[in-house]
Amino acid sequence: MRTIEILFLTSTHFCPNEAEITLLKERYPQISLTVVEGKDYTIEQLAKAEILVGTPRTRDLREAKNLRWFQAQSSGVTPFVDTSLYVHEDIILTNAKGTYGRQIADHVLGMIIAFNHNLLTYHEQMKQKNWESHWPTKDLWDSTLLIIGYGDIGTNLALRAKAHEMRVIVVKRTPMEIPSHVDAIYTSDSLDEVLPQADYVAVCAAATPDTENLLDRERLQSMKQGSILINVARGSLVDEEALVELLKDGHIAAAGLDVTQREPLEEESPLWTIPNVLITPHASGLSESDPHQVFALFLENLEHYLGDRKMKNLVDFSRKY
Repeated sequence: MRTIEILFLTSTHFCPNEAEITLLKERYPQISLTVVEGKDYTIEQLAKAEILVGTPRTRDLREAKNLRWFQAQSSGVTPFVDTSLYVHEDIILTNAKGTYGRQIADHVLGMIIAFNHNLLTYHEQMKQKNWESHWPTKDLWDSTLLIIGYGDIGTNLALRAKAHEMRVIVVKRTPMEIPSHVDAIYTSDSLDEVLPQADYVAVCAAATPDTENLLDRERLQSMKQGSILINVARGSLVDEEALVELLKDGHIAAAGLDVTQREPLEEESPLWTIPNVLITPHASGLSESDPHQVFALFLENLEHYLGDRKMKNLVDFSRKY
């Protein structure tokens, strides 16, 4: 039985506990496991690994001469979809799709409710001990939510929004049968048609060359007067300069941004000081259970890898996700 070298790069999103490590070693005695915190790995450790889990520095991947399978700890894999990064052209890259959707959907819905019920305004009023009521501009159950992208995050968000009796419409790359928790599904070429319908626009699509600057100035201007934008995808999908202008003039009433074009967001960015903006530091995917979900996904995929069976969450290098 050949020895299989595995390298774990631990972090907040992937940190197997003692019980999980024990399970892995008992189930697969042929593995030799190295566990290193984050970026503290050595080139020698990277060079030995046949299987890698975590987030290495892209510039080091050419040193991974034995690497055959790379399990990313995130759903987004934009930094790793260039095959020239790897020694072997037949490298297997899998992402962590399915481990973040529920918590990110909760985060989006929390932002929607916060804006709808003026919670940020009330929190500011507390500083002045100001007892003043503000009417929501529209009831949540009379509002339309447009979800751009219908993967794990979009699906979970639609379920939650429909539970709040919102009208839910979806724009996605390919057509599909409409589930009970969605009112209408459109393909990407209909985005311009549906943007003006939405009271809330949630950006949940993958970052690819096709989605870069997806919400450009023209599309942001086409959004309904007083609508609200929430982005939990990547900052590259939204024209940030145009968004700032439209927030300042009130065309877009508010924005909830978990991602920005540059991260961390620069101190001089006007987004920090616009009162109708809520910035969260790429934190929507944080969850107490998430490291264990990523490990469970890896463990399932390891069984498929060793059994030469199709693996979950395979990344298509030609589509970049």
